[in-house]
Amino acid sequence: MNTGLIVLFVVLGICLLIGLPVAFSIGISCMALLTVNGYPPLDIVVQRMASGAKSFNMMAMPMFIFAGSLMVYGSTPRLMRFANMMLRKMPGGLGATALAACGFFGAVSGSGVASAAAIGKIIGPEMLEQKYPRGLTVGLIAAGGTMACIIPPSIVMVVYASSSGASVGDMFLAGFVPGFICILALIGLNTFFAVKRGNKESVEKTDYTAKERLRITGDALLPLLMPIFVLGGVFSGICTATEASVVAVIYSFILAVFVYRELTLREFYKVAAESVVTTGVIMLIISVATPFGWIMSIQNVPTLFAGWLLSITSSKFLIMAFIFLLLLLLGTFMETMCIIILVTPILLPIAQTLGMGVVHYGVSMLMALMVGSLTPPLSVNLFTSCRVLNVKYDEAFPDTLWVILTVTACALLTFAVPGITEFLPAILK
Repeated sequence: MNTGLIVLFVVLGICLLIGLPVAFSIGISCMALLTVNGYPPLDIVVQRMASGAKSFNMMAMPMFIFAGSLMVYGSTPRLMRFANMMLRKMPGGLGATALAACGFFGAVSGSGVASAAAIGKIIGPEMLEQKYPRGLTVGLIAAGGTMACIIPPSIVMVVYASSSGASVGDMFLAGFVPGFICILALIGLNTFFAVKRGNKESVEKTDYTAKERLRITGDALLPLLMPIFVLGGVFSGICTATEASVVAVIYSFILAVFVYRELTLREFYKVAAESVVTTGVIMLIISVATPFGWIMSIQNVPTLFAGWLLSITSSKFLIMAFIFLLLLLLGTFMETMCIIILVTPILLPIAQTLGMGVVHYGVSMLMALMVGSLTPPLSVNLFTSCRVLNVKYDEAFPDTLWVILTVTACALLTFAVPGITEFLPAILK
C-alpha cells in the first residue's frame, strides 16, 4: 500500500472520528491523496463527481423519498387499521400489526427512519397501554422500520445498484423473500413474548361487522395498490425504476390531496422542502463517494485487501464470515447509505471472487446493515423509536437484544443461502 492510500484512510478516519459530515470526510481524504500522490488530476475527480450525481438510476431516489413523505397524509392510518383488523386475534396482535404496517409503509416510502417514526407515533402508545414491555415495543417498531431497506422499492437498493452496476429491478425482486422471512421471524418472536407475558390480544377487543370490514379494506386498497403499480411496472418492463418513482409521486399526491384531502398547501410545501433537503444531503455524499470508489479501483485496493485476507486464511467460509462481521461492525456507527457507497468498491470484487453474485451480495449486505441500524452506538432506527415513544435508551435493553438477535439470524441465513435472494429473479426473468 503506497503512502497516498495510507494518508487517505488516516485522514478519513480522523474526519469521521471528530464528527465531520461524511461527504466532507470523503472529499477531504480524497484531496489528501491527491496532494501526496499528485494524481489523478483534479479535473478528472470533478468529472467523476458529476457522473455519480447524474446517474439515471439515482433519479429515482428523490421521487421515492417524496412519495414516501406524501403517503403519510391519509394512507398510513388506513394501512394501520387494515393490518390491525387482519391480525388482531392472534397472540400479540398489536405487535404483529406494527410489524405488518412497517412492512407496508416501507414498501411505499423506502425509508426506515420514516417508517419507524410514522408507525411508532400511531401504534406505539397503544402497545405501551397494552402493557407491552417498553424495550420490546421500541425494538419491534425499530426492526419493522429497517424492513424499508430490504422491501422494495428501497432507496438504499437504488443507491447500491448505482454503486455496483446491479439491476434495480433484480435488486427489488431479490429483496422480497428475505424481507418476508424477517417479518415472519419478528412476528414469531412477538407472539412468543405475548403468550409468555399475557399480551394475547390487540387493542381491538370487539369483532368487526361485515360492513366495517368492507369499509376498512376499501380504505386500505388504494395505498396497497401503490407498490403493486410501481413494482409491477418495473418487473413487467413497462417502465424503469426511475419512471416508476414518478408514478409513485403522482399516485401518492392524488391520494393525499384529492382522495383523502389531508394535504394542505402549507403541508405540501413542508413535505417538498424536507424531501429536497434529504435528497441534497444524499446526493452530495454520492457525488464525493463516486471518485472515492474510482480511486479505490485504480489503486487496486480490493486486490490488496483480498491478498491480505488470503494471507490470513484461504477458507472461503472464514473470509465470508469476516466480511459479514465487518459489515455488522460498520453498521453500528455509520449510516447505511454511507457504508454502501464506501465499501462496495472494496468488498464487492472480493465477494464476487468467492462466488457471490452482485445481487446476492447486495441484499446480504443490506441485511447485515439492518442489524447495525439497531445496534449501539449509532442504532438510528432504535433511537428514532425511543424518541417517538419517550422511552429512555437504557430501558430498551435487554428486550431489544432478542429483536437484534432475530434480525441477525435472518441476515446470516440470507448471507449463507444464495437461493433466498436468487429465487424470484430466476423465476420471473
